[in-house]
Amino acid sequence: MSDRLPDGSEPAAKRRKVRKGTRSCWECRRRKIKCHFGSQDDVICIGCKQRGTICRSQEFDDDNAPEPGQKSDPPLARRLDRLEQMMERIVDRIVPDEMAAASGPVSSQTDHARRSLSPSSHDMPIPGRREASVDVLETSATSEGPIAALLAMRHEPSHRRGASEPGHMPTPAMTVAGSSTPSFPPSATTQGVVSRPPTRTGAQLLPPLNQNYWVCTSVRGAFPPQLAIKAIVSASPGASYAAAMCYSDAQRLAGKAEAAASLVYIPIGNVHALLLAKRALQILICIQQLPPSFDWEALAVGAPMKETMSRLLNAATLVTSNDELMGYAEGIECLILQATYQANCGNLRRAWVTVRRALGLAQMMGLDKNRLGAFRSCDPKANPVHRTSAPVLWLKVVSWDRSLSLLLGLSAGSQGNQYGSDEAAKSDTAMDRLEKAHSAISARISERNDNHQQDPTRHPSIYALTQDIDLELEAASSTMPLGWWDCPRTGLLTSQTSLWEATARSMAQIHHFTLVMLLHVPYMLRDLASPRYDYSKTSCVAAARDLLTRFASFRAHNTSAYSCRRVDYAGLIASMTLCLAYLSKRRTESWEKSRVQEDSELVEMARRRMDHVAHVNGDRLSREAVGIIGQLTPIIDKAIVSLEKSPQAPIPTEIRDMRFDVPCLGTVNIQIAGSLSSSATDRHGHRRHPSSATGAFEKMALSHAPHIPGPPEPFKSPLDAGFLEVVPYNEQLPFGVEEVGFSSQFDFMAGAEDWALQGVDAAYWSLFEGSL
Repeated sequence: MSDRLPDGSEPAAKRRKVRKGTRSCWECRRRKIKCHFGSQDDVICIGCKQRGTICRSQEFDDDNAPEPGQKSDPPLARRLDRLEQMMERIVDRIVPDEMAAASGPVSSQTDHARRSLSPSSHDMPIPGRREASVDVLETSATSEGPIAALLAMRHEPSHRRGASEPGHMPTPAMTVAGSSTPSFPPSATTQGVVSRPPTRTGAQLLPPLNQNYWVCTSVRGAFPPQLAIKAIVSASPGASYAAAMCYSDAQRLAGKAEAAASLVYIPIGNVHALLLAKRALQILICIQQLPPSFDWEALAVGAPMKETMSRLLNAATLVTSNDELMGYAEGIECLILQATYQANCGNLRRAWVTVRRALGLAQMMGLDKNRLGAFRSCDPKANPVHRTSAPVLWLKVVSWDRSLSLLLGLSAGSQGNQYGSDEAAKSDTAMDRLEKAHSAISARISERNDNHQQDPTRHPSIYALTQDIDLELEAASSTMPLGWWDCPRTGLLTSQTSLWEATARSMAQIHHFTLVMLLHVPYMLRDLASPRYDYSKTSCVAAARDLLTRFASFRAHNTSAYSCRRVDYAGLIASMTLCLAYLSKRRTESWEKSRVQEDSELVEMARRRMDHVAHVNGDRLSREAVGIIGQLTPIIDKAIVSLEKSPQAPIPTEIRDMRFDVPCLGTVNIQIAGSLSSSATDRHGHRRHPSSATGAFEKMALSHAPHIPGPPEPFKSPLDAGFLEVVPYNEQLPFGVEEVGFSSQFDFMAGAEDWALQGVDAAYWSLFEGSL
């Protein structure tokens, strides 16, 4: 039976018996709403006019049979009806508030977008067309009505509209209604002032209503204006690093890596959310590594730098925290970029957790077993030549995990050192081979430390493992070309590419020297009378000197605290190691006054560099590192004093002892001979002596063994009888004493602003516990 026609005419049809006075349609009855007519002469109710649906009176059968050749899909129609009702409620709740603040053309455009979808007197349904089967996802259905109104709402971030207009940045906790309003690239005038783009309508406004669209919309809204992005990328030393981070050195030299200049382009069109998140994280790293002298206000972004960085990070987290979107190679790249940003912020523990997610995702793809069936890209249109390979991506993830785990005193998350086929490894450069060697050595050092903590009685086998690892380090260093180990002179370079290459070389050298120190420092002060461990101390001191030289050179031209953050932790470890090396002499060791003074000047230069970075950036890590180094430098000063005195000179009386409260470890007491101060007593004020250590009192005595007949021993300075002890915290205070800011509610995931050292100090001091 045919429908009522728009002009009111109705073909003959079999009438049903209805209650007298009843005048309602089937559509309103199905929706369980009251059916209203504008006048007694109207044949289409107001609700059906607004919805654009068939208005069939209940006097006639509800014949919704499909036309010939069509398939019936009542569930789809019901779902679309519910979607439309939901959109209406959202618009009624949100749009009036937005409209109240709007004015001018934007307000009129939004009013037009909110107009009902109902046909007017001059826009009636075409006779014979089944209006009940209209698809609300079609352009004609979404150009007006509640869906169009929702999509046309004014919801742009404040940094796109200007500082005077309201706006907010969607966060992962926001609902779909609050975070899914589309944003479009801004247009700029010739003066560089960002203007609001016109509201799109019709086919331009139509998006795919899926999860990827809403996330993409939020990420797009977090980007700074295009002109600002260009200025950031051109001024940031981290642009080349952010673009080539997930590529090998061989791929970069072959031109496969993404160019730094490409970071200014934001993916357009219907792209996967991972591509936008990757670009957001790359720009975030560029902003993070801008020099402190960069004039952010000149960009006219409309928001402070920290707020812009927070928006980019929150937007990228919308993607990286959604497991449904992460099953691609770009998902692993995004996690690597996010971990790099967190590590440069000083949030090493958050970076470690992010890297572990990347490690798990890579293992599920089969990258650890070189099974590449599940390794795919979310951008099939991209040029395959410029994609990174699965073995390289696996190497990057594993290297990050092992270096962070070693620095934090945690266990490595993967085993094995296979990164692709042997044929593919033939194209590796010297830098690629060194990176693979460092990854394997980091895992072995972590394994050695774990073995000692589990069973300290296995000292002979553990030391044999240490010697074997040292041979690997020597073999890795010997593969580098002649002159590669010279200290890079980055201050004379002007090209961003050359600067990045020199920085990458400095980072590799610093990482190598850090591995040498962490390998040998447990034996640096062990059994001073025996020559067995003399090599360990010599290696530690030489590595510390080389590292501090490169640290000072790097920080001389790069004063951004958030650029290559790992060098600051390495510089602190090297300074501590070089100071502790002068706590006591080994039996066969001799000190030269000139050499000791040079080491003192080297440590002081590193301390001044850190102090400058702390002053320029307000950096808490550098400030705390300056304090720790300042506490340890008197050890070297006392060594210099001892060399200036004769063997019959009295012991200096102004010697000062040191105490460090290390969260998650305990109290570290360092006592120099001839002194009885606070560090020679426990936390209750009771006097301690090196020979009184028992139970939880883990001690390393630095005094010499009993005298052995033989040639006269060299002069012993007063420092030779010093000692170092580590007093672990008890079960009542597992994280430290509350007086220094650590309580039973200690947050293991605290950021650098609350926990600057992130446990790096605990991992370092723990190497001196027990037999180590």
